Amino acid sequence: MPIIDFHAHILPGADHGSDSSKTSLAQLALLRAAGVDAVVATPHFYPHMHSMQSFLEHRARCAERLVRHLTPAYPTAFVGAEVLACEGLEHMEGLEHLAVKGTRTLLLELPFSGWGHGLVETVLQIREHGFTPVLAHVDRYPRASIEEFLHEGILAQLNAELFAHPLRLRAYRRWIENGAVVALGSDLHKAPKNGHRPFQKMCAKLGPEADRIFARTAELLEGAVPLTPTEAPQKEEALVLT
Repeated sequence: MPIIDFHAHILPGADHGSDSSKTSLAQLALLRAAGVDAVVATPHFYPHMHSMQSFLEHRARCAERLVRHLTPAYPTAFVGAEVLACEGLEHMEGLEHLAVKGTRTLLLELPFSGWGHGLVETVLQIREHGFTPVLAHVDRYPRASIEEFLHEGILAQLNAELFAHPLRLRAYRRWIENGAVVALGSDLHKAPKNGHRPFQKMCAKLGPEADRIFARTAELLEGAVPLTPTEAPQKEEALVLT
């Protein structure tokens, strides 16, 4: 079963996750050290700050900066977005371009305050329009608020950092066991030393449950179009993890 990081900020210059191709390659090296086979690049998309056209053009330029340095030694990379959900988002023209390329799978970030049932209805409408919405890092929000989405069958992603806190993790076990959690992510920003360890620890703590989750993630990525690696890296930015 491929190990898939569904949420990482690895496109150079796309947002505050990576400032250069060198950083992005260091991030990919960290993910490979963690055993990751594939990763979804999820730069932030803020509807109140970005126009669709400018975001897509910028994301494409950033992806091109990365792809020319990729080799098969790195995890396979897919491109999507981490979309800040807001009421009315279902009416945004071009929303399909923010899904993981080649799929209708859409990673949605919830605001950290000031949202109610209207946002639940928005996410349900997005699903009615043929998308598969997945809520990013649900471990960061009040559990009672997330339960309203999960009760409606909306899917969830957990961050690796949660698994460093056994007492907190206990509260999310039910979501894992009942199948609401369909993806795991590093939510990687920059390339911290030992940045591969949280993802490793997460997989170790989940054991066989990790394989079940990764199988669901693979289903969500069916048909996804990967960035195509070149045969050799550009020498000035080729990195290996030490």
